[in-house]
Amino acid sequence: MDSSSQIRAAASRLFATHGYEGVSLQSIADSVGVAKQTLLYHYPSKEALRRAVLEHVLEHWRRTLPAMLQAVTSGHGRFQALTEELVSFFDGDRDRARLLARELLDNPNDTKRLLVESLRPWILLVSEYIREGQKIGLIHADVDPESYVLHVVILVITTVANLTTIATALSGGGQADAQNRRETEQRHLAELIRMTRTALFAR
Repeated sequence: MDSSSQIRAAASRLFATHGYEGVSLQSIADSVGVAKQTLLYHYPSKEALRRAVLEHVLEHWRRTLPAMLQAVTSGHGRFQALTEELVSFFDGDRDRARLLARELLDNPNDTKRLLVESLRPWILLVSEYIREGQKIGLIHADVDPESYVLHVVILVITTVANLTTIATALSGGGQADAQNRRETEQRHLAELIRMTRTALFAR
């Protein structure tokens, strides 16, 4: 991994843990083991680094999901593939979810705008798929396609960002072992997928 990628990865982890305002450029440079001037060579400001971190997370959707939509043809299969990919991406590195959840709270207008801009191609694709399903009675007629997609994205982000806390609450607050905690987390994610599916499909 080159210096630019190392800096971005460290910033992503620290922003997710402490929030944008709680992290200094010096602390990011120290975390990577480079001089602050090296960091500024790659990213001329803290805001430029923040934007690079967010863009890197959101680039996944621009590359992956449109191709997935075209590859999976059945209604339920397409929904399942998309939702599982969304959950898997954030659950695979929860700092991604924590980062976006913090940004939605700390910088709501800018983050929502960036989400919409970055996700717009596949938001439109999924929304069109929802409308086609509504025409044939597969999907509830009163679903607002674009709003539904954004609700699901934000629901997944905030759920995964808080999954450890949720699993602790579901297990009664005790010190469950890693296996039991992971099983509880998976149970909660499965229920999230069921809820989003039920809200969408008419039958």
